Amino acid sequence: MSASPPPAKALAGRSSRVPVLAAASFATSTQTFVVSGLLNEMASDLSISVAQAGQVTTVFAMAFGLSAPFLAALTARWPRRRLLVGMLCLLALLNGLIAITHSFAALMGLRLLCGMAAGMVVPAAAATAAGLSTPEHRGRALATVVAGSTCAFLFGVPLGSLAGEVFGWRGAFGLAALLALGAALAIRLLLPEVAGEHSGLRGLGNLMRTGVRKTLAITFLAFGASFCTSAFIGPAVNRVSGLTGGQVGLMQALIGAASFAGIPLGAWMADHGAVRKLWLLPAVMVLAAVAHYALLSGAADGMASAILFQGAVILVAGACAFALSPLLQARLVALVPEARNVVLAANSSAMFLGQATGALLAGIAITALGIQGIAAAGAAMAFVACLVAVWMNLGGRSTGRA
Repeated sequence: MSASPPPAKALAGRSSRVPVLAAASFATSTQTFVVSGLLNEMASDLSISVAQAGQVTTVFAMAFGLSAPFLAALTARWPRRRLLVGMLCLLALLNGLIAITHSFAALMGLRLLCGMAAGMVVPAAAATAAGLSTPEHRGRALATVVAGSTCAFLFGVPLGSLAGEVFGWRGAFGLAALLALGAALAIRLLLPEVAGEHSGLRGLGNLMRTGVRKTLAITFLAFGASFCTSAFIGPAVNRVSGLTGGQVGLMQALIGAASFAGIPLGAWMADHGAVRKLWLLPAVMVLAAVAHYALLSGAADGMASAILFQGAVILVAGACAFALSPLLQARLVALVPEARNVVLAANSSAMFLGQATGALLAGIAITALGIQGIAAAGAAMAFVACLVAVWMNLGGRSTGRA
């Protein structure tokens, strides 16, 4: 029998500890792409191709995406602080081993284990944030954890590249180990213990509920749509403005800026019962993708302001995608509060798998249509996400404040 939830007054005091959970998402998200800027160095050192080196990111993402719901169910009964500290310490150990390995096969195996461990940390951090907050502040709490991942792209990954320049590619993994260890220490010292859930493996059954499936579908489609552009940002920017190399980083920074704009919007919508209006977010993403298609097709060729239009399109689409994150997470927790660890893990999986699918579809679209195909693929995925959101409203009026 599950323990009754803490009273609102007690939760109000404990919710002040939520920001420390952002350290967990910052540490895990940093190591996802920590070596992406150092693939040439890694390939040279290990005597492999750059394409092979790139698989260290792929194996991490796939391990995370495919294992997260099942591992969340298996560890659902574990106290949350103990789980977070244990998995972060494991990540520190694994990254330390990667930093000293000289075998590509061993490195891939260690990265696979890292992905599985991270797949337990990120959903557990989000579920713990939800458990420490009152329902009216749940969106804000979840947004705080998501913001940790955003900071990883803005600060963690560049720090990894800097560590790689100073200490070689192994230094990037050394940094990842230190960040995981620091997050574990902060959580151990500052976070109160939060009981696990009693759903266990039975919690997986909640993934078959209609409302849960529709919500996960929107996550998959929306982040897939966003990644259609993100995965090919370099060629897209070059087509419109001719910018290359480090100059593209300015446009990539817009994605980070978009997340900072979108996350508070999603938190506000979640805390003010605006879930029934979430269809507007993928709808705006469709319009942004159509505008981007026109730009990539040459509609603004020769215009000095073309790069500004492209920046605005990327900013708006990215903000909408990131706004969906806390909004959809809050809906899942409201739908299945007794198995929030499992459904939030499934949401993380949907996000990772959606990004992989978006990149794949965009690649196919480029072959068929040219670089503007990335916008066509993104528009298609966002349009389907919009339809699912409308369908969810029509079929779930009783969960309007979910």
